[in-house]
Amino acid sequence: MIESWRQILFIISAFLIICLLQLYSLAYAGDPVNVELRNSEGTRQDTVRLYKGSYALLIGVSRYTAGWSSLESVPAELTKVEEVLREQGFVVEKCMDPDSEGLTAAFTDFVNRYGYDPDNRLLFYFSGHGHTRKDGSKGYLVPTDAPNPFREERVFLQKALGMNHILSWARDIEAKHAIFLFDSCFSGTIFKQKASPEPPKYITLLTAEPVRQFITAGTAGESVPAKSVFTPVFIDALRNGLGDLNKDGYVSGTELGLYLQENLPKYTDQSPQFGKIKDYELSRGDFVFLIGSHGEGDDQVGSQNGPPQQQVTAPSSTVTLVGDGLDSNDKKSNSAKRTVVGGPGFVHPDSRQPSDDDEGGGFIRRKK
Repeated sequence: MIESWRQILFIISAFLIICLLQLYSLAYAGDPVNVELRNSEGTRQDTVRLYKGSYALLIGVSRYTAGWSSLESVPAELTKVEEVLREQGFVVEKCMDPDSEGLTAAFTDFVNRYGYDPDNRLLFYFSGHGHTRKDGSKGYLVPTDAPNPFREERVFLQKALGMNHILSWARDIEAKHAIFLFDSCFSGTIFKQKASPEPPKYITLLTAEPVRQFITAGTAGESVPAKSVFTPVFIDALRNGLGDLNKDGYVSGTELGLYLQENLPKYTDQSPQFGKIKDYELSRGDFVFLIGSHGEGDDQVGSQNGPPQQQVTAPSSTVTLVGDGLDSNDKKSNSAKRTVVGGPGFVHPDSRQPSDDDEGGGFIRRKK
């Protein structure tokens, strides 16, 4: 009898501990972000709190089950992205290998919990296959269970997550700033700009206006090297301050897009695209990362503290809640050849999109 009561008390205690951990993870908002505002002449005007909370959703798809090739290096890459975002003070949530329902649920749940506080900044990072249709006008993120679109287009459209859904979430959320990064090759009219913007000279009051920004590793029809170049260049832009083009101690979303667009083509045949949503009221501001001396004292962003890590199950995926968060002269050195799925013995260069010229449904991989 005593032993039975001990077991019951143990179960109750374990349940309460799990509940407390979840509440602590949700309550922890990361470190507040303060920025120095300057006028057009560069004179310091004030220091303001730009963000109260910082949250990031990292989604990685590596184990495809319906015809797309696996992307085995995605988990390790997302771990590195997670580390640099933790240094930036983000609360990081990871979703690995979601199916179609899990992919939609990951976005929906994240937006519901963090997207309706106007003082938050949100970062979305997807690493996996991408696909483009309708002469580049429609882009899609590919979950684990989406089939070959050249063989089963209707089922693919039912499973894949279209950019129209991403845009709907982007417009619906109330968070001040949101940036969406895609380590995939696909196209979409949202990424097309009439001209490349100039990097902002200073952080001004206009920077604090709402914004929705988007960056993708490449466009439709491009092959991506077996080992991601987008990820290390993104990390260097933040961790080593290489994305601070105007040397003011901040990396804005515009600077990050310009830096990636300038540097990725040096090491791989990729043409990164970036832009803001086509909505005036959501395109005036600029996402901000802090680096250098701004990471000290009252403006501290990087934090070694935060809630403990826990594992939570989402539909057909694994979610991890975390509280804190190349130079080559031979561009072909990082490319690889793999046998495609859907065509026996047929070989394509690695990438993250299906082959447009293979009606048999062969897929070209990005990763080993």
